[in-house]
Amino acid sequence: MMRQHKYIWFVVALVVSLLPSPVLAWSFSVSPPEVKIDNLSPGQIAEFNLTIHNKDNISHTFVLTTYNPKESERRPERAEFPNSTWVSFPHQVEMQGNSEAKIKVKVAIPSQQKWAGKDWEIWLSITPEDKDLLVVNYYIRILVSTGEGGERVETVSPETGSHIVLTVGVIVLLLLGCGIYYFRRKVKAK
Repeated sequence: MMRQHKYIWFVVALVVSLLPSPVLAWSFSVSPPEVKIDNLSPGQIAEFNLTIHNKDNISHTFVLTTYNPKESERRPERAEFPNSTWVSFPHQVEMQGNSEAKIKVKVAIPSQQKWAGKDWEIWLSITPEDKDLLVVNYYIRILVSTGEGGERVETVSPETGSHIVLTVGVIVLLLLGCGIYYFRRKVKAK
């Protein structure tokens, strides 16, 4: 009986250690989680806005950087973005507590024809400058497809991203509940 309790506590400790701290994880958010730019002809510029929500009562400085994900992290059929300097944005944003800031991001593809007909992916990382033990990084996935026609920019609604987080949380809680129920039944059977 004591052995089953050890397993239960081990499972609980494992789940708690894998979940981010709610206080730090929800002190800021970013939307949209994904931006899709289609038919951006070489030589053209696409612009979109992202919003950072500082949900803390105190002011924070957020640092923005680009990140080229590994092939396993990218969407299928997407190549690494050739040059991160083609994406321009402010690299630091200071925000008051309980506020939001709209950030303008530009994607400019050089005018050489060799860049036509390509599908790339790059991520934009947003992280607080003051780092504690646990730091939450948000990434916005930027999907760029070049073509001969004009540009079309699409964003994924922030509700879609929050539904994914909620779904994963419910699944983790269900698995934890099933594990506890299973171990309790096994203990009562003895």
